[in-house]
Amino acid sequence: MLLGWIGALLVTIVIVALVEMVSKTRLPYGWLGNIVAGLIGGVIGQYILGQFGPFIFGVYLIPTFVGSFLLIVLMKFILGQLSKARKR
Repeated sequence: MLLGWIGALLVTIVIVALVEMVSKTRLPYGWLGNIVAGLIGGVIGQYILGQFGPFIFGVYLIPTFVGSFLLIVLMKFILGQLSKARKR
């Protein structure tokens, strides 16, 4: 059971690291930020796309990648808009 949780966390870290490379964005808080973004992104992705595709340790790779990508891009946009509003 513990090995499954550790494996799932490692898979989410790898997926979000790939998302960071694609989106050219660095998440705050390092690996902890990656885990949070991966878990939230996985939930979002599975809600939008459903559970399909390959999975490792119960983590569906495609929905987790897409959900994490959408989450990171959305947060980047929101934080960018807040930053612009503060500079005015």
